Amino acid sequence: MSTDADFLPVPLPEPGSDLAVLTSLFERAEQNQYAANRQEARRAEDLADALAFARSHPWVYVDDVLLRTSGDHEAAELAERCAAVEAGSRLCLSESAVRSLAGTADVARRRFPHLWHRIREGFASVRYADAVLGHLPAFAAQHDPHALETFDRALAEIALHATVGAFRKKADALVRRLAPLPEEQNHKLAMEGRRVVVDDAPASMAWLSVYGPRHDVRAAFRMLTSAAKHAVKAQRDGRTRDQLRSDLFFRTLLGTGRGARVTTRVFVTVPLDRLTPEAQATVRSHTPGREGLDLNREPMIPGEGPIDTATATQLLLDQGSFTRVVTDPITGVVLDMDRRARTATPAQRAWLVLMHGVCSRDGCTRLAVDADIDHMCMYHSRERGPTNIGNLHPYCDPDHALKDTTRIGHRRRDDRSTQLQFPTGHRTNQATRQRLRDILPGDDPPPF
Repeated sequence: MSTDADFLPVPLPEPGSDLAVLTSLFERAEQNQYAANRQEARRAEDLADALAFARSHPWVYVDDVLLRTSGDHEAAELAERCAAVEAGSRLCLSESAVRSLAGTADVARRRFPHLWHRIREGFASVRYADAVLGHLPAFAAQHDPHALETFDRALAEIALHATVGAFRKKADALVRRLAPLPEEQNHKLAMEGRRVVVDDAPASMAWLSVYGPRHDVRAAFRMLTSAAKHAVKAQRDGRTRDQLRSDLFFRTLLGTGRGARVTTRVFVTVPLDRLTPEAQATVRSHTPGREGLDLNREPMIPGEGPIDTATATQLLLDQGSFTRVVTDPITGVVLDMDRRARTATPAQRAWLVLMHGVCSRDGCTRLAVDADIDHMCMYHSRERGPTNIGNLHPYCDPDHALKDTTRIGHRRRDDRSTQLQFPTGHRTNQATRQRLRDILPGDDPPPF
C-alpha cells in the first residue's frame, strides 16, 4: 500500500513561471469556493430563521380579522407562505426554492450537526445535505439511538474529499449497513416520492419524466414498445421505434387514441396571417398603446411560451374545429363590459387566459388556465368592483389566499400585472441596484 511518503517532494514553482500562475489560479478558485459555500449555508440558515420567525409572529403578515377567526396553525402557515413569497422576490428565487433551502438548513443543522458544520466551514455545499435528508426515515425505524450520529460523523469526513455523486453513493452504502430496512418498507418509503416532472427543451420540445413503481413504469414502456413494434408499415410513415413510442404515449394520455382516459384542454393561439397569405388582409395590426396580448405576434401556448408556426398550424388542422377569440386588436369588438353578476363569462375567462398566460402576480408562473378569476377591486366591497376585463385578472389559488387575508398590499400596473408590497416595505420587482444601495453598508455598493 502506498503512502504520502512514496511521493517525492515538489519544489515551489519559480515566481512568474507558468506553473506559479497555474497554481495561483487554482488556489484562488479554492478560496472562492470555500467562501461561496459558507455564504450559501448562511443564506439557507437566514431563510430558515425568517420563515420560523414568521410562523411564530403571524401578526406581521396576517390581518387582525383572520387572526381572530382562524386557528393558530392556519395563521402560522399563511404567515410562513407570505415570508417565502417575499424572500423569493428579494432573492429572485421561486417560492419552492426558498422553502427547499430553508427546509434543508432547518433539518440538517438539527439532525446532521457534524455534516452541517463542515458545510458552514465551506468544505462542502448545501447540496451535500440535500443528498442525505431522504435517508432520515430509515433511521427513524431503527432501535439504535446512536446510528444517526454515527452516520452523521461519517458523512462529515466523506464530504471533505468526495464529489456530490460519490458522496451520495457512499451515503447509500452506509445506510444499508447502519439502518437496514426490509425491502417492502424501503419500497413504501420510496413510493412517497412518486411524481411527474416537466423540463423544457429547445425547439418547442420538452421532457416529461415520471417517477413511480418500477413494475408500472416497465409495463407502460413494454406496452408502448409492443404497440410500436407491431404497427403496420403503412402507419409508421418512416418513424423510428423511439418516435412511435413517443407518439403513442401522447395519443393515449391526451385522449386522441385508443385507451384514452382523460380529455385535456390547452389554449393555443395561432395568428391568422400565419395560415394563409389572404388572411393578412383581414387582420388589423395591434393598436399601439392598447393593453393586452397581441395575438398577431406569434403562435404560442399562453403561459408556456411561443411555438413554431408549423406546429401551431398542425395543431389547428388536427383539431378539426376551433374557437376564434374576437379581440379589439383584430375586429374592434370589446369584451370589457360591466356586468351585474359576480362570475366572469366563459369569453372573459378565455380572454384573460390568453392575455396573461400565467397568474398575474409578479414572479408567479402558475398557468392562468388553472387559476381563479379574481376581482382586483372586491365585488363585495363598498366600491363593488365590476365584473369586467379592467377589474378581472387570473390569480392562482395560493396567491388568491394572500390577497384579502394578509397585510400584503396589491397594486395593478398599467400592463395588468400585480405588484405586491410587504409589511417590511419591500415591493416585488424592485430595481436590484436600488435594493442593494439600501441594504449594503457604505457609500460604494458593488459596481454595475
